[in-house]
This record gives sequence, structure tokens and C-alpha cells, in this order.
Amino acid sequence: MPQFRKAYIALAAAVAIALATASLLSATLSPAVAQTVAFAQLPAQEQAVLKGGEATVVGTDGQFTGRVLIDAPVDNAWQVVTDYNNFDQFLPNTEASRLLESGGDRRVFEQINVVQVFLITRRSRIVVEATLSYPDQINFSLVEGDLEALEGTWRFETVPSQTHGAADRVLITHQVTVSPKGGNAIRGLFFNTYRNVLEETLVAIKQESEGRSSATASQRDRS
Repeated sequence: MPQFRKAYIALAAAVAIALATASLLSATLSPAVAQTVAFAQLPAQEQAVLKGGEATVVGTDGQFTGRVLIDAPVDNAWQVVTDYNNFDQFLPNTEASRLLESGGDRRVFEQINVVQVFLITRRSRIVVEATLSYPDQINFSLVEGDLEALEGTWRFETVPSQTHGAADRVLITHQVTVSPKGGNAIRGLFFNTYRNVLEETLVAIKQESEGRSSATASQRDRS
């Protein structure tokens, strides 16, 4: 595989795992991508996939929408998505992350990701600005790094349980537009890799959120 393709596989992983979080989405994304859809309005097939514990990702050409349904309160999911100092503890391919700036509803963080392609290890770096609107939405945009453009949003929707006594769940919807540096030769490879890693990232967020929720419940039961 040519060296530039190996490099962009690493970049795609870096972007997708960057949980970033960002601004001005409606001005940059197409209406189809920017539209918010409630869980009850999703196609029955997609609802079934989400209820089965899997993530869904749709989109092409650098505009993607990913979803995952989490069996945990929205607070737990929010804490995971904004845990910028600890992404390396639960996100795949993340070597390091750290919060650089914090003030009001604004956060800026750096993330370094590592991907091994055959015997070649590639590292990539991005810095992302996030605007937090608790508990509903996080907007994000690229400040600097190994990409041409990156911006989008995370949305959190509480999904009431239809079973008496069962806990509510939260639907996370991630909408993003992304563009790699370089010519058209690498774009297809980049977008395919990005989509796959985004799905893995959403599953990792689900697992971490549910794990933290279970730990909190266990501590509450012991007290």
C-alpha cells in the first residue's frame, strides 16, 4: 500500500475518534445531514439495530450521521463524550488526549491517535474546539491538525422506556462533515476508513457510558 494511503488511514481514525465537538453546523452541513430525527421517527429497521446494541452510520463523501442507543442516563453519556483528558482509556486507537482550554461553555482539546497498518505505525494529531450546551448538544470544529476541515455536532435525546419500571435510555446522534488534506486520490479510502472507525467509536462510547452507570448504581446500593 502506498505511503500516503497508510498515512490517511491514520488520519481517518484520528478524526473519527476525536469526539471533538463543534460550531456552525447548520451553516456548513447539507439539510439532510443537519436535520435532527427523534428516535421514534427513525425507520423500524434502524430502531431494531440500535435496540440490539449496535451503532449505525450513514452518509457519503465526508458527510456522516452516526447513532447509538445507550442504556444509561444522559449524564453518564455526556460525561463520557466530554471526558477529554481520558479518551485514551476507552477509545480505540487513541494514544493521548488532553484538555488545553476550558472556560464557560467552551473547551479546546488535543488528541493524538495511533494506527498500525501492516508493520507501519502512524500517528496523527488534531486540536478541536467544542461548545457545550448541556444536556442536549455539543458542537465542534477543527482548530488545527492533519485535516482540511472538520465540524459537526453531538446530540443527546432521552428515550423514555415503554416498560414499567425500566430505566430511560439516551440516543446519541453524531453528525459530521470532514475533508482530508490531499487530492482526490485518497478521499475514497479516507472516507471509508472514517466511517468504519466512527462506528467503533460509538460502540466504545456506549460501553463506557453503561459501565460507568453500572458502577454508580453499585456504589449507591452499597451506601
